[in-house]
Amino acid sequence: MRRPLPRATYSVVLISALAAGLLSGCSNSSNSGTPGDSEPSGSAEARAQAPASVESLGFTPRRLDLPVYDYQLSPSQYAKVAEAKQVLVTACMKRYGFSWSTPAPTIPRQDRRYGVIDLRAAQRYGYHLLPTDSSAAAPGAPTPSKEEMAALTAGQLLDGDTGASRLAAGYDAPVKRVRGKAVPPGGCAQEAERKLLGRDDLRSEAGVVSRINTESFSSSMRTPAVKAVFAKWSSCMKKAGYDFADPLKSIGSADLNVPAAPRAETELATADVKCKESVDLVAVWSRAETSIQRTMIKKKASATAAQRADNETRLRNAAEVVEKSG
Repeated sequence: MRRPLPRATYSVVLISALAAGLLSGCSNSSNSGTPGDSEPSGSAEARAQAPASVESLGFTPRRLDLPVYDYQLSPSQYAKVAEAKQVLVTACMKRYGFSWSTPAPTIPRQDRRYGVIDLRAAQRYGYHLLPTDSSAAAPGAPTPSKEEMAALTAGQLLDGDTGASRLAAGYDAPVKRVRGKAVPPGGCAQEAERKLLGRDDLRSEAGVVSRINTESFSSSMRTPAVKAVFAKWSSCMKKAGYDFADPLKSIGSADLNVPAAPRAETELATADVKCKESVDLVAVWSRAETSIQRTMIKKKASATAAQRADNETRLRNAAEVVEKSG
C-alpha cells in the first residue's frame, strides 16, 4: 500500500487588506475542502501560478449548488465589489495626498468545499488551486506608512461578520485627523463600506450566514448518509492503493506549499475524484448538507433575508461606482 504524501501546511495569507474585505477583523476559511471558498485567496500556490483563461484550462470548473450560496457573494460578485472598494478607497486616500492601490484579489475558480471534484483538475493540478484570470503573480502592495494606515482605518478594524468596529493594535483612540484633515469614522475603508451598503450603520447578518456555512458543513459529515458514502469512498481508495478515512484526510496529505503538484499528488487526487464519482459522493454529500442548510436558513429567515438584501445593495452600488469611475 502506498504511503500518504507529507502532511500539508495550510498557510493562507491575505493578498492585501483591501482585497480581504478592507481590514475586517475576521475572515472566512480558505478553499481547501472547507467552507468559504468564495473568498479570494493569497495562498502560496495561487501566487506561484500564472493567469489562465477557461480556454487554456480546457474545462469549466464545477461548482456546487447549495442554499447558503444564495446569501453570499459569488467569486465573480466579490470581484466586482472589491473593484468598487478599490475605486472608493483610492479616491478617499487622495484627499490626504496619498496614492493608494492594491493588487486585484485572486478569485478562486473551483469549489473546493468537498475537495477536488473535477477529474481534469485533479489530473493536471492535483490538490493545488487552479490558475486564475486575475494576475495572482502581481507584486504585493508596499507596506503602508503610519499616516496612510491612519487615513485608511482611523485606527479601527471592522468585524466583517457583525459590522462592529474595534480599536486596532497600537491605537489608544480612533484617529480624528490626518494632515490637518478630518478622517471619517473607520477611515477610508469604512467610508467605502458605508457607500456600498448605502447606510451609515455597518451592522450586518454576515455572521449568521457564515455560521450556517461552516456548521452545516461539519454537521453534514456526521449524517448517516455521508458517513456511509465516506466508507464507500475509503474502500474504493484502498483498492487504488491509498488508506484514507475520508476525502479531507486525503487533501491534508498534500504539500500545497510547493509551486506545482508532483506526480504522486496528481495520482492521488485523480484516484480521489474517480472514487468520488464511482460512489456518487458529491451528490450524496450535497443532498445531506442542503437539507441541513434549508433548516438552518428557515430558523434564521429574517437574518438571512437581510444579508441577501445587503449583498444586492452592495452589488448595485458597486456597479454604479465602477461605471462612474470610467
